[in-house]
Amino acid sequence: MQAFLKRRIMKNQYKRLDIFQCNHEAHKEFGNIVSVYHVLKEKGCYPNGCIYFKWLCKKLNRGLPCPKSFTHVGKKCPSCADYYDEKIIKQPHLLVSTKEYQLFCNDLRKFENWLMEKIGKQANCAGTIKSIKPHYIMHHQNNRQHLSFKGFLLIFKEAFIDITHFEDTIYAHILPWQQTKLKLAEGDKLEFLAKLRLDRGRIVLDKLHQIEIEEKISTNFFSVAEAKQALIIGKVFDYQWEKCLNCPHGCLVDIKETDFSTNGHKRRKLLCLKGVSHPEHCIIQIKEKLFQLDYCQKDTTLTKKEVS
Repeated sequence: MQAFLKRRIMKNQYKRLDIFQCNHEAHKEFGNIVSVYHVLKEKGCYPNGCIYFKWLCKKLNRGLPCPKSFTHVGKKCPSCADYYDEKIIKQPHLLVSTKEYQLFCNDLRKFENWLMEKIGKQANCAGTIKSIKPHYIMHHQNNRQHLSFKGFLLIFKEAFIDITHFEDTIYAHILPWQQTKLKLAEGDKLEFLAKLRLDRGRIVLDKLHQIEIEEKISTNFFSVAEAKQALIIGKVFDYQWEKCLNCPHGCLVDIKETDFSTNGHKRRKLLCLKGVSHPEHCIIQIKEKLFQLDYCQKDTTLTKKEVS
């Protein structure tokens, strides 16, 4: 009873999308909604805004061809006489009232204090797996890219970290040999020890050990062989389509840049594990639903025959 009374409830204030909105061009694909972490920690652009320079070309603006046959302005253009840049200032604005923002700031301080207590330290964790996805890293070097397989990410809709009930999405990274041994699947209930880290606003549990499966729900697990096969057939999208983010076959890929193309900022791209080239061409979920419907019909027919 005493442990229950001391239990705390926590949510990830960094990943909230109901506080800020920004009309920067980079956020158009997300409806100009941005996370708290991006605004306050990554860019630090509230309330003063951020400044960037838009690269432009006098010839391309008038529809004239470039003498060097370039079709867009890039890093090789600043030395050209037709190149110029435009200083642009963008400022996020609040989606909540001043009073609501003050309440949010209080919650944010509590969350950050909790993070300071937990980051890098071992904690007792427990939760039910919502889904499991392979963990890939995309490497860019000399205008080439390749994917490497680093293990699996267990995704929990909520979890317990020591005496804290974390009522938000949390991720746990396991190595390939651990998945081969444990065969973890959606719905499995786990208890384990892990260390907590922050990844661009996401809470990630690393170095899992002493993993105990409290309840095994399914034998249909994501194997290492399937994850490696997706390295060959998987297709990477330039945009994070909402349809694919919600699909069990959509997987976010961490991008590790070795040049200056992202100014040192980490990004993520979306990978289709089934190799579909574009969301408009995807019929995988339709096939799966039809298969399930056909299976249910056969199962019902079988049951009727058994009863008769």
